[in-house]
Order: sequence, then C-alpha cells, then structure tokens
Amino acid sequence: MPGRFPTQVAFLTRLSTGKGALRLPSNVENILLEFKKLNSYGHMGARKFWRLYLPKVQFHNPNLPVSVVRTEATTEVEHKAAPCTLTIAFKDRSPVVLNIKNKHSDSILRDFVSATRATQVKDTTAPLGKPDMRIKLNP
Repeated sequence: MPGRFPTQVAFLTRLSTGKGALRLPSNVENILLEFKKLNSYGHMGARKFWRLYLPKVQFHNPNLPVSVVRTEATTEVEHKAAPCTLTIAFKDRSPVVLNIKNKHSDSILRDFVSATRATQVKDTTAPLGKPDMRIKLNP
C-alpha cells in the first residue's frame, strides 16, 4: 500500500497509544523539562523521555503548556553542574520538582505519573484501509 496515508496512520497510532499516552488532571498547570544537550553525566534518560513520551502527553493534553530547556555546557564542571529536572506546576499546590539525572526514561515516566496522578488513555485501534477517494470535499 504505497503512499502517505499508511505512514500517517502509523504515525498517529504511535502518537496516540501506548506508554506515555496519558490524560492529566485539570489541576496541572504546566510542565518544564530541563536538561543538557549532550547525553553525558546522566542526561540520556531525560532526552529519551522528551523524544518518546512527551509528544504523547502533549497529544492528549493539547492545552497544557510544555516547555523544554536544553542547556549548553562547555567545560566538565558545567557538564556536571547542569540541571536535569522535570518541574510540574499545579494550580492548587506548590510545584513538584523531580530530579531525573541518571534515571531511565521509563522510571521518569513512572515518577511523572505518580506526581501528577495521570490516567492512561484507553488504547484503541486506528481504522485500516485506503481512504475513499470518491468523496468530493468541495462539490
């Protein structure tokens, strides 16, 4: 089945289902992820969380502001001192700051779920097949 349609269906299915497809409660105000551009000194898990799970969280919570700050470090001292945190701000209580340095992305996701009390979105299967090309959008 050549073409863009199957690729787009596969992309949207990956984005909308699986681990990280979470619905956050309404009291979560925003999310700030801060880590280094390079993976050294424990920042790999944060980058993987950003690539694998944060797009799914954003997909299911479109009105939630999510900020990602990637800092640049040049010396070894700066590399070691660079922050690697996930800050979750709430409307009705103080923000929760998770130290995610030297953690695996799955462990970061578990900590994120427990801090926010997020619920997993029910997995559904996307309809497969070819689009009906006989439909005229502007008759």
